[in-house]
Amino acid sequence: MVGLSLAAQLTSVATFVINPGLVHAFGLSALLGYGVAAALGITLGLLLLAPRFREQGARVQALTVPQWIGARYGSPGMRAAFAVLSLGLVAFATLIVVALALVLGHLLGQPPALVAFALVLVAVGGVIVGGATGHAWTNAVQASIMVVVALLLIGKGLPLLGGEPGLLARLAAIDPNLARPVNPASPYFRSVFEVFFCNFLVGLAIVCQPHILGKALYLRESRDMRRFLGAAIGCGIAFSSVLLTGFWARLALEQALPIDRVIPAWIASSFSPALQVLVSVGMLCAGLSTLEGILLALSAILSVDVYPLLRKEGAEGGALRFGRAGLVLLGGAVVALALWQLEHPTGGSVAIFAQYGVYLLFTGAFLPLACGMFVPRAGRALVALGVAASVGGYLLTALLRLGPYANNPAFLATVGIVAGWSVVGAGLLLGRRRASTS
Repeated sequence: MVGLSLAAQLTSVATFVINPGLVHAFGLSALLGYGVAAALGITLGLLLLAPRFREQGARVQALTVPQWIGARYGSPGMRAAFAVLSLGLVAFATLIVVALALVLGHLLGQPPALVAFALVLVAVGGVIVGGATGHAWTNAVQASIMVVVALLLIGKGLPLLGGEPGLLARLAAIDPNLARPVNPASPYFRSVFEVFFCNFLVGLAIVCQPHILGKALYLRESRDMRRFLGAAIGCGIAFSSVLLTGFWARLALEQALPIDRVIPAWIASSFSPALQVLVSVGMLCAGLSTLEGILLALSAILSVDVYPLLRKEGAEGGALRFGRAGLVLLGGAVVALALWQLEHPTGGSVAIFAQYGVYLLFTGAFLPLACGMFVPRAGRALVALGVAASVGGYLLTALLRLGPYANNPAFLATVGIVAGWSVVGAGLLLGRRRASTS
């Protein structure tokens, strides 16, 4: 059940709507970047990090990622810093609401802004009433529905893979760059480095988000880890294949559309009304599962990590009320950002806006989590310095527009991760030399 819940968290409506729109726009390079390189990184990240995170989390009784980091390094400051950094998840919640508002708004004939408000209201209410247990059970059901819808979407275009000319030849006839593994005309897939290395490293680190890695703490026994990961990775492979629908839409749609509106238009033109309803239910499951997971993770962080910092000495209780109140405020912020992105998508797609916030979060979190599990010699001061280098490298590259790839959040994350690990590696080498000379 928890493995299905994790698969639903890893596969938001971005995988069903937004990322296929990027494949539609930029072709094979986007599919290889998101569907192959990033997927391999996510798989490796889960296999390496989830077992160790659960093992140490059970030992220190951690309920959140910031709490785990604070307990591992004995640092209330790092715990507070990552509680604040976790607010970057609001950007991804915005992506989910925008994508669902576009899909459901088209189906229901309602303004996307109204649908966005209703979605956030339902998600916030569901988290407040159901909590972690209700979230895990509903995610398992949602993931099962998502598998059916994923197979339906993929199957719709399978006839295109046979016959002459082939799929890539038909794409090349539209634009030769669409059939190439690297698309020099795109803003995000211009080189092998961008397509493969950056996206693989991002995939490896992306599992460090609180609503993803924290799922390992739901397991009661270590022996459940294999089934947990098997269910999550198996479903993840099926969900990643949905990116192929970007190709189906490219060959089926004649009019030019914005990236975020391509898949809703393809669904409307390719499926009967009854199947449109089924597909929309699957999209709703994909979106709400991750949206609820993000809101639940942020609510837990507010209750467990932020409330103790604000509570007066000797005061008791109130953590649950504080988390719920914060959840309502976060919901309002998501609605406001969604309305803005519906009118003014960053970089042509709300996906880019979401990546700026989420990539900063896991760029900072990857190093302390990985060091805490696999590099015990890295002390608190060195890890804190590495985190500062990771966050600083990300922000400075973005703000100063350093290099030709500075517009790509995956490149920014790569710079930050490499900078942080370089600092830790240099510190460990220096410490070893000092120890050998003494």
